[in-house]
Amino acid sequence: MRILKNITLPIVAFQFLMLCCLSPLVYAASGTNSEQSSVANGGEQSPGFKGVYGPNYPMVQDSYFADDFGNILMIVNVLGMVNRPGQIIVPEDADLSTLITIAGGLREEGNPQKVLVIRKEPESNGKQAYKVDLRPFFEKGDRSTFVMLQPNDTVVIPEKKGLSLALVSQIVSIVSGSLNTMYYIKHW
Repeated sequence: MRILKNITLPIVAFQFLMLCCLSPLVYAASGTNSEQSSVANGGEQSPGFKGVYGPNYPMVQDSYFADDFGNILMIVNVLGMVNRPGQIIVPEDADLSTLITIAGGLREEGNPQKVLVIRKEPESNGKQAYKVDLRPFFEKGDRSTFVMLQPNDTVVIPEKKGLSLALVSQIVSIVSGSLNTMYYIKHW
């Protein structure tokens, strides 16, 4: 019984740390295709290589490259409120709608009004980030607010302000776990 009391607090502290700090990382990693992310990171190809995932050699991520079928591709990063965030390989002429589609679409808590496209290096006009409102596209199909994507761009889909179901469930989980732990410690 005494051993359980000595072990319970470190276990609960570890669970709390894992829940608070690592759950966003696990969620972000869970939505990526392992074969695609391996290629995007310059890893080795599996024997069942498919041309849409890029060449079978390490590539410079700041440039265009061709797949086995001659299609010109590029790597773009997608972060935030999409269903499959991460590095995504898209055709050279892909726009934001194509990118969001490949990333699994916007999540319910995503804010289409304040999408940010960030370049790795500033352009000749000195601009490095562009704010894009996707609402005209979703409402009327208007792509006039889109920015032309370039290799290694990072597209950030922010979260809407306010409470989301995911945030509420995370808070409830933390509080209930803490109360449960306090109850066990108090009653031993």
